[in-house]
Parts: sequence; C-alpha cells; structure tokens
Amino acid sequence: MKGSGNSALPLTHCCQRSGRWAALSGLAALAAGLTIVVSGTASAQVVSNPPLLPQDVTVFPERDFTSIAGFAPNADVLVQVRRGGVVSDAVGRTDVSGFLEVNHPGGVCWRNVTPDIVPADVVRVTYRDTNNNRSLNPVPVKDSGAATTTQNVTATQAYDAGNNTVVVKGKAQLANGTPIPLTRLEVRIVNPEFIGAPGSRIGKRDIRADSAGGRIDGTNGNPIPGTRGALAYDGTTSSFTAIFSGLNADERLLVVEGQTRVMGWQQTTANGDRLGMTIYEVGALGGPGIGGCPPGPNGVVPPQNPTSPVPYNPAYLLDAAVPANQGSLKDVTVFPERDFISIDGFAAGSELQVVVRRGNSNAPVIGTARGIVGRGGLFEVNHPGGVCWTGQTPDIKPGDWIDVFKVYNMSFNSGQTQQVIDTRVAKAAFVTTLPTGEVVVRVNGTAKNSSGAPLALALTEQRIINPDFNNTRIGRRDIRADTTGGRVENIPGATGRLLRTGDANSPDWRAIYTGLNATEQQLAVAGQSRAMAWHSTNGNGDRFGMTIFEFGEVGGPGMGGCPATGSASIAIPW
Repeated sequence: MKGSGNSALPLTHCCQRSGRWAALSGLAALAAGLTIVVSGTASAQVVSNPPLLPQDVTVFPERDFTSIAGFAPNADVLVQVRRGGVVSDAVGRTDVSGFLEVNHPGGVCWRNVTPDIVPADVVRVTYRDTNNNRSLNPVPVKDSGAATTTQNVTATQAYDAGNNTVVVKGKAQLANGTPIPLTRLEVRIVNPEFIGAPGSRIGKRDIRADSAGGRIDGTNGNPIPGTRGALAYDGTTSSFTAIFSGLNADERLLVVEGQTRVMGWQQTTANGDRLGMTIYEVGALGGPGIGGCPPGPNGVVPPQNPTSPVPYNPAYLLDAAVPANQGSLKDVTVFPERDFISIDGFAAGSELQVVVRRGNSNAPVIGTARGIVGRGGLFEVNHPGGVCWTGQTPDIKPGDWIDVFKVYNMSFNSGQTQQVIDTRVAKAAFVTTLPTGEVVVRVNGTAKNSSGAPLALALTEQRIINPDFNNTRIGRRDIRADTTGGRVENIPGATGRLLRTGDANSPDWRAIYTGLNATEQQLAVAGQSRAMAWHSTNGNGDRFGMTIFEFGEVGGPGMGGCPATGSASIAIPW
C-alpha cells in the first residue's frame, strides 16, 4: 500500500472507489488518456510475501475481506487463505487496472465457505493457467503472485478519557510474541461527519495517530494547530495506547462516534510505501460480505420467526401515497433486490421500528428490525453500518408494505407506511441503432401500480450508475432518463428520454440515451441499470415512497451475522 503515515491518501484501494465499479476504471482511464501500469511478469513461479509493488494485497480480517491491486489487467487469479493448508479460496478476474476484491460488494465470493480470517493466516494471490491468461500480452506466469500475512493487530472503540483527549487501546504482536515495530502501526478514526459538522474544524474523513504524532487536518488540508495523534506502547508490552489531543468537545464526540481502525503492515520501503497491510476494523462483522456468498465455518445463522414489533396499528401510519401526508413524511427508500431499507430524516437518537408486512392474513409480519438513529439522521436495515433483520431476512417483493415508526418507552409514537412498487429493469443497458441511424443506449423496463395497471411515467426514472462517468465528459457518476429529457450532464444536446412501449395499457417502458460517444456508451453498458418509482411528488419535485430496483443485485443477509432468508410470518401485537 502506497503512502507514508502522514500521507493524505485515502485509507486503501477499496475506499477510493466502490468495488462494484472497479472493473470499469480502465475504460474511464482510456477516455482520459491515462496510462495503465501493468505489473511485470515474473521469470519464475515467485510469490512475494509481502507483496512487491505495484502488487498489493490488503486484508480486512474482521470482515473476512481482501482487496487486491497492481496485478495484470483482465487476468484470472486464484486467491487462497492458508493456515497450514488451504482454508478457503476464490477465483476471479482482475479489472483493466489489475484490481479485484473478495467478499466485498462488487467483488467475488469465497468458494464453499467464507473463511474466518485470523492473525497469521496468509492470503495468497496467484495467476491461474487459463486460456484467457495465455491470450494476454505479456502472459502472466502461472502460480506467480503475491501474499500478505495477516498481522495480529486489534483495538477497542475510541473513548473520551475526560481530560480533553480521546483514547484508543489496542494490541499489536508479532508471531514470536514481541511487539510489532511502532513504525509499522497506525490508528485511524473514520467518520465522514468530521467534514462540515457543527463545531468541527476537521477537514478530512479520518484522523490518524502514529509514532510521529499523527495527523488531524483542517479544512485547509494542513494540521490543525495544537492537535496531535500520539501512539506508543504501554511499557515493554505489546499493548498500545493512541491519544488524540487538541480537539474540542464537538470533535471529541465525533471521534467517539466514528469507526476505530488499527493498521499494521509487514514492511515499509524507503519511499514510505506500506507492504503487506492488515486493517482491523472495530465493530465490523465477519461472514458473507455479499448476498449469495457461502456461510462461514460455523454455518449460516438459521432463520427463525421475526422478533415481534412493539404493539401498533398500521391504520395510524401516514401513507406515502397520500399527497396530504407529504409534509410529515421522512425519506424511506426500499431496495427490494437487496432486502435493504434506507431511512433518513428522523432525529438523531430516535428509536425506530421497521416492519415488513405481506397480505391481509392474521399474521402478516415477515420482517422486523429496531434500532437507534445515528447522529447524521440515517438509519439502514440489512446494509453495512446498519442493523440486521431479526429472526430472518425477509425476501421483500412488490406489494409488501414497509412500516417505519418511532418508539418511545417501548410504545408506538408516530410513523409512516408505503407499499413496495412493482418496478424493474427487464433488460439492462445495451447499444442499439434507431431507424434514423443514430446509435443510442437503451434500457427496457416495466412499472405497475398496486392494482397492476401501468404506473404513470411521471412517477418513474431510469438511471445508469457508473462512477467512471466522472472521468468522461459527463463528469458525474450517473445518467438519468425521465419524461422531461432526463439528465446527461455536460454534453450539449444529449438526452435521456423515458417512453412508453406499446399502448397506454402497457406497463412497459424504454429509456433512450442520445449524444454519448463510444466510450461513454460502453461505460453505460458496463454500469448498473436501475429503475426508480415513487408514490407521489410535491411542487418542489420531492419524491415520496421510493422503490429502487437494482439490476443484478442479490438478496439475503446484507452483512455478516445477519440471519438467513426465511418465510415465517407473525401477527401484529395490539
């Protein structure tokens, strides 16, 4: 991993871009005229541990996740976790920049079992002998590659020590029991709310502590005067203490609310590059990191009945489809393909109950979740950083009702409800030629209201998401199609038109994108096609009761430790 301890670089490759879109970066690089560096092939079957640049293998043991970079572009690789023998493995193909992730959204799954990665495990990445690899130029040498030995680094969550400092305690130990050299350690607190929060002078998403005094940067990119992130061992032991000082009360609260991480690596080059990186994330959960990945060594969390919600009557909830309710509604977005709910707008500290109902039986509840809204007002279910569904992960489908309400003293307070809309992409983005001869990008989809009739196109939008659009003329991560011509930024005359396919009784639609060049068209095809639909809109264009269909996504547990998908249903307590 490149970057010295005082570098302002992002934490790691995985945090610079979404893994889902890593495979698209080369197209954008070509569009921008960039040069892609290809790792040199070895003259023998050499596996370097730690990796030699440009190769990089970073291990996130708490999430059983590995980030791989610097390998040959578009190459087939084998990723193994070794503990004596092979504990688990994965196969995948790097993108055009040589990047790949295992057990992380956008990457590949471990095969057969998701390993519980522990200290001293070796994560080994080697080139496979495949027809694809033999067609590459230069041809990667079979079984050559790189490996990282998982470092024994742990930490506890940061806490306010009460003396105007925030403290992190941890441990860093070599295999022989001696401390890891302090120059190969760093503690970071990550909290995007550092930037712009009331009272915060911090201008970056993280603050850092190391043996050189760390770094707490202000909005001007320079260290905030009087601040320090000190890191030292406790005497001769392998236990360490990180002390962040010079922060005001608001900043200390943000630090405590952030995620504590400790980074340990095997070697540092003369240029400050860090080789063989392990990143321990306090509070992160292991197990399958993507829907559809195999369970961990202890098996899946078997489904059970959902936990009963607090007593409530759905009739008392505000329906997002009723325009008169708009002034009191919060943002609730349903992602049915991932069985994921995102909620925004409730006050921090509020306790929320989320319920999924299906049908009108005496036992309609198929999913429940409850938790506390964080400082930023965002609350998510079945998504990293959020809470799990209780008992079982519901398979959310069109027609289900999503109830969201506040709980006060274990009793119903107030809330809202919305029905999941039947909107979907039938055929993801493809390039086609119109009768006029114009080459366009097209997406096919459908949208129905609760009665099965066509949903008004004015309540529908199609988007293609690809962060690599940022490196083209478009300059943003998505393009959009709607009934008013959509939004294709920075390209004069380009449009995204949403049109009805068939007669007025047809629920089918097509999105047509014009004005894109060949590179932008291919990025659109490689991106993710989404269909968005909502129940009502106000005069300001705000949308209420949103459903977002994501083509190609897989449902089930969205985080390690969440329960498997189940079909049990329970009654609403009165």
